[in-house]
Order: sequence, then structure tokens, then C-alpha cells
Amino acid sequence: MAYTIPLIIKTIPPKGYHIFVDGKIGRHKMRFLIDTGASKSVINQDYAQNHFSNSLITKTDHLTTGLGANIPNSSFIRLHRVKLDKFSLKTVHFALLDLSMVNQAYSSAGLDPVEAIIGGDILKKYGAVIDYGNKQLIMNEQ
Repeated sequence: MAYTIPLIIKTIPPKGYHIFVDGKIGRHKMRFLIDTGASKSVINQDYAQNHFSNSLITKTDHLTTGLGANIPNSSFIRLHRVKLDKFSLKTVHFALLDLSMVNQAYSSAGLDPVEAIIGGDILKKYGAVIDYGNKQLIMNEQ
């Protein structure tokens, strides 16, 4: 079964666009950035530590590349009850990263900060289709 999730399309100067969806993790409402260029989904590490401190965090000695930097000893958090609009995801493993640089750029562009990024891992898993014309993200149940 396919679910249609409304996209929020914002202009990023100069002449660029970023896409977002509203959702929540548990009872925490948030806006997710949809990033087809991100291999893994990410949550802001400070936000995760402040709101999900009881969740399982695992560390790895693998080198992770993200946001223009190589990060040794990455950490991941496993979260449940993740929803994009009304579409429920099964357990999601988010990489923990500092998103302050992203949010500084968004602030300069007059955009609200993001606390989480939906990357290629989730988009592929659910056979996502981004329909810019109809401003919707289509996700398929597994």
C-alpha cells in the first residue's frame, strides 16, 4: 500500500530548493529534511541526547563521511514510533551528527531549523518517489 505525504518545498538562495515533511518521533513533532544525497538518516546529536536519552546508542569505530567532514567513531541511535505525516516507519537507526552548520545556513536563509534528516537508507527501503509537481512524497509499506 502506498502513502502520500505532503512535501514542503522551500527556496534556498540562490535558486535552490530543499524539501521537507512534517512528522514526529514518539510525541516530539518535528520537520524532517528529505535528502536524497544522504546515504544514512541523521538526527541532531544534541536533540537526541536531550529528548531520547533512554534510547539505545551504539558506537562504531568506522569512519563516517557527512556534511563535508570525516567523522571517526560514529554513534547511532535506534528510535521507534517515527512518523512522516501519517506514515509509520519501523524502527529507525539514525546516525548522530551535529547539525548546527546546517541550521546556521537555514537561519541565514530565513528557514526553521531541522533536527532530523531522512536519507537514502529510508527512501530506498520504502521505495520512495518524490513528486515535485504534486508536492508529495510517496512511500510504500513493506
